[in-house]
Amino acid sequence: MAEEIFAVCHVNDVAKRGAIGFVLARREGGKTIPFPIMLVRQGKSFHAYVNRCPHQGSRIDFQPGHFLDQGHRAIVCGKHGALFEIATGACTDGPCAGATLEKVPVIVDGEDVCIVGVDLAEEDGLDRPENDETPQIMITSD
Repeated sequence: MAEEIFAVCHVNDVAKRGAIGFVLARREGGKTIPFPIMLVRQGKSFHAYVNRCPHQGSRIDFQPGHFLDQGHRAIVCGKHGALFEIATGACTDGPCAGATLEKVPVIVDGEDVCIVGVDLAEEDGLDRPENDETPQIMITSD
């Protein structure tokens, strides 16, 4: 059985040295749960990570939509200032130095940026109040 591929956005939806956040819905243990991810672009390369800092589990974009440092050279946790390499997700500075962001497999299929191998749910289940109040973009499957 082939791995499922889910188109998240068009390649041009993410600036060449930018990042964007999404809240998808994932099936886990028979439940549908929010699956916040960030997609970071460096030129033609895309990297995706779960939008959660390994330090205390808080969102990377403490200020919604802000994932990168001023020079767009590293992912920065808006809550604690931890810095992460874009290509690997490894923390290079801050309270979780040595830890790594949870990588989400991503490929480019034609002009679509897609995540691979994640059991996404049709039902979004994202209308609960404890979920992200300000997702930049919310995606559910057709």
